[in-house]
Amino acid sequence: MTMPTDNQALARRRTLGWGLRCDPVFPGVDIGRDLRLRRGPDGLDLATVEGVDCLTQDLSLALITLLGSDVLNTTFGFDGLAALADETTPVLVQERIRVAVVAVLGRDPRVRRIVDVKFEDARLDVPQPGSREIGVRVAFETLTDDRVTIDLGRTAGVA
Repeated sequence: MTMPTDNQALARRRTLGWGLRCDPVFPGVDIGRDLRLRRGPDGLDLATVEGVDCLTQDLSLALITLLGSDVLNTTFGFDGLAALADETTPVLVQERIRVAVVAVLGRDPRVRRIVDVKFEDARLDVPQPGSREIGVRVAFETLTDDRVTIDLGRTAGVA
């Protein structure tokens, strides 16, 4: 893999954006995110992400936010929880989750093409009473021709 030139990095930053870094509070347990601080020459400052890292962070945040729960942007978020709560047939749950993931990526103008949405395995086990989980991985291409894969881990909901 070749290292991007300064011009390529600047073009990625302009095209894919930049923002404040939001790390999981407890990695591996999706209970929230928090801004990260970094040490700089003038003391502590807010850490940032840019380019592909910014896009993947934005998509990850959208995929853990309930669709319509942001009162300032009601089109932001993921409708997968409705599939987990409403559907009882595993195949329908899987397809509704796939459609919800595709919808999140399709709403982001930085995503050129969705390559694949895969589930952790080829089948869905009958969920334990009271909870449902699905492992999801999505691959896509950006406007800057980067190929990106996001492993969403386990998308969970309560029935």
